[in-house]
Amino acid sequence: MSTTIDIMPVKTTEITFGQVIHLSEKHINSFLKSVGIEQNIQLTVNIHDNNEKYKFDIKLSDKFEWKDNEYAWFTIKGIAGGTDAHCKKIYDPQIDPKNPWWQLDELIENNKEIRNIEDKLEKVKKLDRMWYFRRSAGQPGIINISYGLISASVAELTSGLLSSTDGAWNYEEFPVESDDFLSFYFKPEKAKSKDYAEWAKSCIDGIEEDLLRPTKYRNNGDDTVETEDNNRNLWSILKSFFS
Repeated sequence: MSTTIDIMPVKTTEITFGQVIHLSEKHINSFLKSVGIEQNIQLTVNIHDNNEKYKFDIKLSDKFEWKDNEYAWFTIKGIAGGTDAHCKKIYDPQIDPKNPWWQLDELIENNKEIRNIEDKLEKVKKLDRMWYFRRSAGQPGIINISYGLISASVAELTSGLLSSTDGAWNYEEFPVESDDFLSFYFKPEKAKSKDYAEWAKSCIDGIEEDLLRPTKYRNNGDDTVETEDNNRNLWSILKSFFS
């Protein structure tokens, strides 16, 4: 099973990989300190073809965008596993020609906290961009936490809206803006269900092990030693099941 977090920019799409990485590291390291872990992490990212025909490194000054047939692969230095990010247009007349902005309907229906959401969605339409981050099953706890914080960082940089309908976090919390998301995401005491509270606590409890044993990737309970290339090949296999 995989889960995703969508980000719809409201004010701009003109951000760089460097900005995303810098702010994401700030939020992840701040979270680690909040749970008593002083070790700082470093993010790495490169671009892959969806069919793994090629991959290449990015420059920090590069725009935070890539082609439809590509994804950005975010990892934590020294940690196996990662999260894949995708970039696409929101306008989609193929699914519903009469309502090509159908992907925004649920945000209006479920909204509880965002002021003037209709006005913000009009700005979203003008930009016509969505990023989404995906977390596959079996990822280390630090990745489960980090992919949400990276998503929040992109939303913060773009004054964007965050949404998820597949269990990334409690469905009732979405849509949400970055500040509110950061106030509750992976905080057991603020989870609205016992299941999310226990999952958050389990991931937090496993962070130190993740950081101390960085070459171990817990895949559905089994420990397997992974080099970067082997981890990449494993992800290619896993991704094929969830695409």
